[in-house]
Amino acid sequence: MRHLTAILLATALLAPPALAQQSNAPSPPSAAATTEQLVQIRAQMRALAEELRSLPASSPRRREIEEASLGLSEQLRRFAAQTTPVSVRVPIDPMLIDISSRTPLNLGNEPPSRGGVRRTYITHFADTVEADLATRGSEAIIGVDAALSLFAITGPQWEVEEAKAALQSALPAFLQRIRELDEIDAKSRISQQIVRDKDLLARLHRSTVNINWEGGTLGALVKAVRSTVECNVVLAEPSVAALAIPALSVYRVAPDVFFQSLQSIPLADDRQLAVTVVAPESMPNSTPTDGKSSALETLPVIVIAERSRATPANPASATTQHIFDLSGWPGAEGAGMKRLIETIDFAMQANGTAEQMKIRFHEPSRILFAKGPSDSIRLVGEIVNAIRNQK
Repeated sequence: MRHLTAILLATALLAPPALAQQSNAPSPPSAAATTEQLVQIRAQMRALAEELRSLPASSPRRREIEEASLGLSEQLRRFAAQTTPVSVRVPIDPMLIDISSRTPLNLGNEPPSRGGVRRTYITHFADTVEADLATRGSEAIIGVDAALSLFAITGPQWEVEEAKAALQSALPAFLQRIRELDEIDAKSRISQQIVRDKDLLARLHRSTVNINWEGGTLGALVKAVRSTVECNVVLAEPSVAALAIPALSVYRVAPDVFFQSLQSIPLADDRQLAVTVVAPESMPNSTPTDGKSSALETLPVIVIAERSRATPANPASATTQHIFDLSGWPGAEGAGMKRLIETIDFAMQANGTAEQMKIRFHEPSRILFAKGPSDSIRLVGEIVNAIRNQK
């Protein structure tokens, strides 16, 4: 369509000169009147071109359209100066510059740059106005001189003026729409954050102990906690489940921390609990979905036992001491000794006598000193023999 319009404009410029105007000819039309007349002529020429394109070559109507087009070309001769190609630059409104610098352009799947030029609300506005003008048949092209904050407009002089007016008239509605979209986006972000916060709160509630315990057996308490939180709780002996736990109330406490806190609660007959938490290492995920290495979160094992007490009726718990000679063991240095001490500590935590045990290692003589309940001393001896025999 633009090519056809150009041809018709060229026809007008090459048409034979009109008869000399009479001395009493009317004064030239004003700029507004000139633009209005050119708009009408352009619209008429576009309509004729559209009709001509749809007619067969043998149609008698084609002759009428050609004659009408010649008449319009003759009218265009009066506006030869206004149809001269020009290129002008006009300042970009400061409000558009400000809002474009503060608000990123989001056009869905459209690339962020085109032809090496970063897409902004300024370039989008120029493209929008140019597209609107093109639907009317305008050949004006609106570019952006980002370095100087100017619109660069090229085309026939009168269409350049038309484009300048279009940029000015379309700007208020364009800015208002950007503000509206920005408000919608802000509300959407707030709404999404609220949803994320609620989801986080729900996951936190599901992963922590939140209970108002009115009192009862340890077995019932463990069952109540398991009903709301995923956790691994192991009772060292069946008799531990019958221990009475007084009333308590906790909120958002990790399961391991909750059960460890039970050690601080005095039970009937001065009995106490011993809680050991075994935290497993993260397990590698063999089938990551995003191409990156990841780990599966595993739950710790919480072992609950009754703390041993040394009494005449329980000679196995009487305090004793023993010396272990490790001078003949090559591993009684560095990592080997560290592994031995950690293994003993784990075993003492598991049987609930860690606080009653005293373990000291004299490095120059390679002597391990152990003091504590007799059954725990025997267990230490078994551990020492097992570690020394490892190859």
